[in-house]
Amino acid sequence: MLKDIAVGTCVHLLSRIDDKALDEFWKEISAGKSPIVDSQGNLGYSLLSEDGILFIRNDFAATSYEQFELVFGDLFLPDTVQELLLKDKVLLLMVCRKGTQDLLLSKLRTDVKFMLDLPRGEYFFFVFLLDAGAESFLNSTVHAIGFPSRMHLNSPELETFYLKHPVDIWEFVDPSPIDIKRGGPFYINMIMVNIEQIPGCSLLFSELLQEDESTPPL
Repeated sequence: MLKDIAVGTCVHLLSRIDDKALDEFWKEISAGKSPIVDSQGNLGYSLLSEDGILFIRNDFAATSYEQFELVFGDLFLPDTVQELLLKDKVLLLMVCRKGTQDLLLSKLRTDVKFMLDLPRGEYFFFVFLLDAGAESFLNSTVHAIGFPSRMHLNSPELETFYLKHPVDIWEFVDPSPIDIKRGGPFYINMIMVNIEQIPGCSLLFSELLQEDESTPPL
């Protein structure tokens, strides 16, 4: 299942990040901060704007002639995922640029929207709900994975339909890469899917990392 939607392939890019950088990233999360780490192991921090939007800095390589577009994101948490948040959990956003080794991880908050400034290109977006109390990032348990929605979720009709038909969650998501091109800003709604609704998905992040070791680059 995950091989069909590129999650494992994106996660495998984490193996290129130095263990020390990942450990420091997880340490900052445990300290209650909002860190960011990229594929080069660079550590940074998100900033909360006056408008209450979490700005996620990125270090994606861009040529001097490439232009950037703003991307705004929000989370949709079905009841099956909201009940998981009652315990000690952390939300992480993963962004992978298609055709490159560029990747970033950033801690998210459930109470605010997020924003990135990305060079134009195609990107995979995923959100992971993990145990915040795990000893290390790779030893954490995956409880839910978020995928971009096929449509805008700020719709009472859509939310009502989902509540009546919760088993149809896959009709709402589209894990394909999103083309961030001229004409932004772009708005992405991430739907969180309980891990129990993802057939064959590993529960440990370390196992998810190993699943696609033989998969070719995105």
